[in-house]
Amino acid sequence: MNKIILPLDNKYIEESYEIINDTHELVWGYKLRRQILDEGLDVIKQIKDTFNTKIMVDFKLYDIPSAMDESIKLHINALADITTVHCTAQYKPSSFKEQIAGVTILTSTYLEDFKEVYKELSMEDNFIIPNMVLRLSTFANFCNYGYVVCSGKDLKRVRSLKVKKIVPGIRPLWYQEEDDQKRTVTPKEAIVNGADLLVIGRPILNSNNIVDSIKRTNDEISSI
Repeated sequence: MNKIILPLDNKYIEESYEIINDTHELVWGYKLRRQILDEGLDVIKQIKDTFNTKIMVDFKLYDIPSAMDESIKLHINALADITTVHCTAQYKPSSFKEQIAGVTILTSTYLEDFKEVYKELSMEDNFIIPNMVLRLSTFANFCNYGYVVCSGKDLKRVRSLKVKKIVPGIRPLWYQEEDDQKRTVTPKEAIVNGADLLVIGRPILNSNNIVDSIKRTNDEISSI
């Protein structure tokens, strides 16, 4: 099974279609946001009908339960395979549980950022983020979410939970650039520690050859 989710969050629909046309047989599917804002939820069905691929809608919902229910129902009825919510919303769904991905702590958040927000925490520095990821993932597991989204740095803490793990912030061995993703891991590190799906954006999308970059990454994954 292909494990790569390719995020097209900031791509306009024309460019998105070009990328999907070239890559849909090489990846699990695509993470969408910008396209839905521009074109409406119907774009999900259009893409799936045209390319027979999977779609993850990534708005990281955070609201009161009734509003969450409304948005999730809209996403799933529009044929999204996965839709994301913030675990901190403590949302307990009555339906579509297996298609919900609970987001824990963003991979752009580092220890100093976390401590600035949660100043009252007294846990040892090295365990603040992993402990919070474990708490939030345990909640997602308890609510029977299909997925939890977390950094590869925190996978060991949540590996025993039955919920599937989606890991962003993946940096293949061949990619050496630095960006705003602070807690990153390689595909091998993520999969060995329990990742089911990998969100890989910049290394692939910023490359000179997107198809070749996906193939190189898939080779790296298949060698594990």
